[in-house]
Amino acid sequence: MAKMTRRDLLRTATAAGLAAATAGRALGQTAPSGPAPSEPAPSGSAPVGPAPATGAPAPAGRVATVGAPAGNVQALNVAIIGAGDHGRQLVFQCMKLPGLKFRAVCDIWDYSRNYAAKLLRKYKHPVNEYVDYREMLAKEKGLDAVIIASPDGFHAEQAIACLAAGAGVYLEKEMALTIADCRGIVQAANKAGKCLQVGRQHRSNLRYMRALEYVDDKKALGRITHVAAQWHGHRRDKVAWLEKFTIDKARLAEYGFDSMEQFCNWRYFAKFAPGEMASLGSHQIDVCNWFLHALPMSVYAAGGRDYYDYYELYDNISGVYEWDYDWSGRKTRVRGTYEINNTTEMGGFFETFTGSEGELQISEIATRGGLWRDVKAPLAPWEEQLQAKAVKEYGARAYGPIPAQDSQSVYWHHLRNFFNAIRGSEKLTCPGEVGFVAAVACFKAGESMKLGKRLELKIEDYEV
Repeated sequence: MAKMTRRDLLRTATAAGLAAATAGRALGQTAPSGPAPSEPAPSGSAPVGPAPATGAPAPAGRVATVGAPAGNVQALNVAIIGAGDHGRQLVFQCMKLPGLKFRAVCDIWDYSRNYAAKLLRKYKHPVNEYVDYREMLAKEKGLDAVIIASPDGFHAEQAIACLAAGAGVYLEKEMALTIADCRGIVQAANKAGKCLQVGRQHRSNLRYMRALEYVDDKKALGRITHVAAQWHGHRRDKVAWLEKFTIDKARLAEYGFDSMEQFCNWRYFAKFAPGEMASLGSHQIDVCNWFLHALPMSVYAAGGRDYYDYYELYDNISGVYEWDYDWSGRKTRVRGTYEINNTTEMGGFFETFTGSEGELQISEIATRGGLWRDVKAPLAPWEEQLQAKAVKEYGARAYGPIPAQDSQSVYWHHLRNFFNAIRGSEKLTCPGEVGFVAAVACFKAGESMKLGKRLELKIEDYEV
């Protein structure tokens, strides 16, 4: 496969995201209305009660019926590796999609694995349970897709094996612990000719897609001159567990864990996690790349472990990126600031794009942010329909958050896109090459922090 240029890579990724948004509506693939099944387990992985009983019928309007696919939707055989809190949330979203047949659940923790398996069996998915993914791949033939939501340190080995076995892979971020391993996963997907969707769900968020239309088509911001983003939150408090659900020491040691405490708090340890810039920041740096249609060409970052004494990894980082940005056929430079702080929930998370004629702030929190037009910017035709909602802020015309008529979780959209890409009806919104670009930019920020200097990035750094 020929290497993608900077222009090819980002143009393809943007077009794929917009195409997927329209394809879902055109095909009429709308999930049943109603909330996702409730999740009784708290954040982390600590169980608080027994798994659901088996045998109850699926509630109408909440989950798709397993068996014959709805309409012309091709049935797919699916497995999941990593059935912790986030893995189960992905399973919940999958259960609202037609044409999926879960065949296997894999997790080294009996509690998480049993919980997910009982839930799936309750809704008529006859899954088998596995502790080791290698046994699962050896016994489960004909898998079309595997969702990987295990600790990041296992991603490379598991993803490459699943791709080689002939399954498409939905891979939670971060892709792996090193740039080399991330690159190896993308190469494995290309070699196998299988779909690799990276779990940067912003790419499937309809509000983000609509916001990009305002930036690209309506030129609502004019020429973008600066970006800023932050993630304040995801406090890294220690996760507890009930003693009766403790994994035995032999199994923990087999998979590299020193203790149950380390297993439940794996995000704090360099053996299993790449640090918050990659774990959280990769989402938002990817949004900046996407909206600028550009790659970061330099980064300088500073940070450290200044609050949590049980961390091996840093708990805060601030950085400055530079992008080469094309405006009306002319290359310009856009600088942006980014910061992560895990010691507080105050401030939240968002991305801000400032231009010569306006500013856009957007967040996965739908009620946050908005669109502002500069006082000196001419009243554009597209603004007329928004004038009734306009208010004045510092002389600017403020229009509030950009809406999108949608009731589904962004994870539902991202998973739906993945499965439809396997079926051949859509292009991936975050294929491996695109996920790899954000991973490189974030790993380089961590490297800059450690070295205490600004790093130049080259096109070759982003090539697979």
